[in-house]
Amino acid sequence: MDLTSWLLRRTPVRPLIAAMPGGTWARVAVEQFVRQNGWRLALSPAEANVLVVAGPTTAEISPYVDQVWSSIPAPRVRVHVMDGTDAERALSSVASTLHDVELQRGEAQLALRKEGLPQSRHDQHSSAHSCGAAMHDDHASEMSCGGAMADEHGGHEDHGEHEEHGGHQHGGREEHGGSHQHGGHHGHDMSSMELPGGLSMADRGADRDGLTLDQLHVPLGPVLPDWPEGLVVHTVLQGDVIQQAHVEVIGASPAAHDRLPLVARRLDSAARLLSVAGWADAAAQARVLRDEALTERSNANDLNRWARRVRRSRLLRWSLRGIGGALPRLHHWLDDIVAGRDTAGEPAAHELAALLTGAEFAAARLIVASVDPATHEVTHHA
Repeated sequence: MDLTSWLLRRTPVRPLIAAMPGGTWARVAVEQFVRQNGWRLALSPAEANVLVVAGPTTAEISPYVDQVWSSIPAPRVRVHVMDGTDAERALSSVASTLHDVELQRGEAQLALRKEGLPQSRHDQHSSAHSCGAAMHDDHASEMSCGGAMADEHGGHEDHGEHEEHGGHQHGGREEHGGSHQHGGHHGHDMSSMELPGGLSMADRGADRDGLTLDQLHVPLGPVLPDWPEGLVVHTVLQGDVIQQAHVEVIGASPAAHDRLPLVARRLDSAARLLSVAGWADAAAQARVLRDEALTERSNANDLNRWARRVRRSRLLRWSLRGIGGALPRLHHWLDDIVAGRDTAGEPAAHELAALLTGAEFAAARLIVASVDPATHEVTHHA
């Protein structure tokens, strides 16, 4: 056994769940299987080595899932759980597939071919040799072999002017009366250019205080851990403040209505909010209680004890205070869980955009988790 095989067989399984509209029961079944097998859910593609697509996919949402899959490093496995009854069959072979050396080597080579990267040291040496030879020919191939490095290391002739005039800093714009857009690019419109990750260059606009600041369009969703299925929040940021927001759901099918019973739904929503807030232990216990409620094995004393613990947490109160009404909504959920009936009504999905507008970007995920909208009811709200 070589070192690669030895390490691969000791790689822990870290699944990332991509929940689809209509995939609530599939997601719950996956979370149950993960807990029963002692796995730990990944919080980002970089941490994951298994992508679990929970629920039916559509042509609209598939590109987002593929983008998440391309962000997961090798070794990796991708499985699809269509519904709650399919989880054990789909996930039982995940560990063996992840630890299969030949399969993982083949997957890594396939990924390299798709990305057009050198697949071996020999290919890397050949590529470097061909570029190096071309550079001896009066640097004729500089743009094809090293154009990116030329841009990165001062290929612009006015690189010195960037430093002299403030580069991309806001101060550089104000000193010149805004005549040079984006600080020293001599009037070029940079709004059509893209940054790494597909983000566009910032626009300019007046903020709520009347100052002209950069505006950056940043979407959230639809594939994130502890995120409503298929929800996309389109935000316009100025600094760290959300100036505008509108929400939509993509990938929803006519059969996407698969809600849990009330107590289980409230426990599921509370688990999502507690997980985003960073209280993993209370979130895990909420999911256990949710699963017991789904099988009608819930104990009133256990529910009361957990709800009391969450309600009394000073750190949680401090963390959620002033975050878009998140704390009162959590307390309403706790009341519903203890009472076994709906005492507060469903969170209004159309209010989500209003709650996000004016909030700090760092609080956006907490606000979304505290509303936890029923995505089959969301159309477009701004």
